[in-house]
Amino acid sequence: MSAELTASAIKSKRVVYLVFATLTLLVLGLIYAWSIFAKPIGADYPDYGPLGTVFQVSMFAFCVSAIFGAMIIKRFSAKLAIIVAAVLLGGGFVLTALLSQLGLWSLYIFYGIFAGSGCGIAYNAIISLVNPWWPDRIGVASGVMMMGFGVSALVFGSLANAVFNSGISWKYVFIVIAAVGVLVMVALAVVVKPAPATVGQILGLPATTAAVEASPTQKQSILTTKVFWLYSAWATLSLCSGLTVIGSAAQGAAALGLTFGALLVGLISVMNGVARIVNGAIFDKFGLVAVMIVGSLAAAISMAACAIGFAANQPFVYVLGAILVAFSYGGVPVMASAYARQRYDAKIFAKNLGIANLNIASAAIINMIIAAVLGTAYGDSAIGIYILLAIFAIGALVATFLFSSAYKKDLAKIKEELS
Repeated sequence: MSAELTASAIKSKRVVYLVFATLTLLVLGLIYAWSIFAKPIGADYPDYGPLGTVFQVSMFAFCVSAIFGAMIIKRFSAKLAIIVAAVLLGGGFVLTALLSQLGLWSLYIFYGIFAGSGCGIAYNAIISLVNPWWPDRIGVASGVMMMGFGVSALVFGSLANAVFNSGISWKYVFIVIAAVGVLVMVALAVVVKPAPATVGQILGLPATTAAVEASPTQKQSILTTKVFWLYSAWATLSLCSGLTVIGSAAQGAAALGLTFGALLVGLISVMNGVARIVNGAIFDKFGLVAVMIVGSLAAAISMAACAIGFAANQPFVYVLGAILVAFSYGGVPVMASAYARQRYDAKIFAKNLGIANLNIASAAIINMIIAAVLGTAYGDSAIGIYILLAIFAIGALVATFLFSSAYKKDLAKIKEELS
């Protein structure tokens, strides 16, 4: 394949593939619109109680399933992984619509596990399929694709909310989402081709970017390296803030007397999408540590604002904090992709990306524990929860400085080995 492609042809193909992948992830990002979906579902089943944990379950499944998706990619292909994901996603939304009356457990299983797993497998497979076409712009390419994933709640979530307000049942909307999701995922699996192994060489990139063979340092197992665990500490502590707000923004706005909860979810979605491109550009220009510092500070400031919003009954301070935290949250998935590809063997990128994204699962588990012990982030315990999350963000900043020195040494060693 590589012998048939010129640098010009590669540049044309990869733009088309990037656009296609971004549009597909735009549909898949509806998983982030849970706080919009929770309103009509909660109205139908008020005895189910707070539904925020359903979102945390979906995020946990999103991460864990990516590991299984990586196995499918390695054993078979990214295309087959996308087809499997389409079945899980479509089945999850349809079964949620048809069987939700069976109890809260049905939401956990069909929306949380089935739909969440479908998104996780597809997300990993799509990034793994398209990212290798952009060895010279890893951060920006990842950011553009993930922008689609991030802004979905604004584009389609707001549309779904308008449909709900018109009186159409959420169950019909879920069935439509399932049909559209399956269609675009199958179309992407058919259209997008794997990048040639020599894409970097054809583009005339330097050895550290274009090398087909990994250096000894890059071949190290991700789980046995100190830098991964320091990176994971940063990612997990940073993600707790974003997952809390994204899963409860509409309810938080309502608790403070605001009537535009769906709009707030959309604004958070926009910031989430913008953050992915901005953080990708910061990574390409200044490196990973710069992104980690900015993200940690954004999380700390935003959580302090949310705490003040509830403590002083200042709804718009809460709104500003909720929007800002999306900047921090949006940077982590982009950095997982950029970090896994820059530091480790590109041949097992899908596996390493899945492992790096497990930090979303660990953050979701922490949030479920917080909810079980303290309650919801929009109830009586909201102030304490946001203060705790601000402390987590400060911990993420500390982890960043511990990570920085070890990571710089690793990159220098990789450069020396590939020279």
